[in-house]
Amino acid sequence: MTNCVACNLPMDPVLFPAVTHPTCLAFEEPGDEDPFSQLLKQKLTDIILWYDKQNPRSKQLALGPSEIGDPCDRRIGYRLAGVPGCNTDFDPWAAIVGTALHGWLDQAVQAWMGGQSQPVWLTETTLVNDFIEGHADLYSKEFAAVIDWKSAGPDVFKRVKRDGPSPGYRIQTQIYGALFEQAGYPVRKVSLVFLPRAGWLKDMYVWSANYDREIANNAMARVFRIAQQMLDLDILNQSHMWEQLDPVFSNSCGFCPFYDPGRDPERGADSTGCPGR
Repeated sequence: MTNCVACNLPMDPVLFPAVTHPTCLAFEEPGDEDPFSQLLKQKLTDIILWYDKQNPRSKQLALGPSEIGDPCDRRIGYRLAGVPGCNTDFDPWAAIVGTALHGWLDQAVQAWMGGQSQPVWLTETTLVNDFIEGHADLYSKEFAAVIDWKSAGPDVFKRVKRDGPSPGYRIQTQIYGALFEQAGYPVRKVSLVFLPRAGWLKDMYVWSANYDREIANNAMARVFRIAQQMLDLDILNQSHMWEQLDPVFSNSCGFCPFYDPGRDPERGADSTGCPGR
């Protein structure tokens, strides 16, 4: 593992071939910017990063619907236990853009409904059950459909159009469907609406499926199983027992909030983080 040329801290393998963390700007590049431009860039970056950390989603400790379909039991366990993330030094810009897009779309739908005779859409609906709290993007009363916005880059668009959404995304929509049903709303369809970060409105891609309560029930049963395993292992009092929760190591480890990039793999997982792949 190499170190960042700016701060000299370990570089996450997923950032290869970059030689610096995205948030480390105090380094020289070919065709160096003038000193004022570098200073302004740093100041603006500091403001953006500071405000991002004020976002409630940046401080989330509870398990959310978007994580229930994650294949890694250990990651879900960390969320259930409310363990603070240790892997926070990655560039949040994609998430910031996604959050801004969600906010704009919420305002657009709300404004549109202001001119209609009946409110046929529900936006940013808070839904809860025993283990999770979710904030559903959109619900259509007309179609009894749950809709989730996804901002995506070109690679994700290609993959989704070719293979369909990831299992995690599919499960997320079904979880939202179950939560709406639990709240008394009929649900027939679940949809993911992929919007390009760089492109045009015509590039929007919509994936839809029938609501399947069994998928949501199986996903929640898995959460209960993991929670019971944590109790059986007395994991909150025996830090080394985190090693017993099944992990799924992949290229996604670098984006997991509980991945500790500087950890010796021999040490294994504990309450402070996971060595990943």
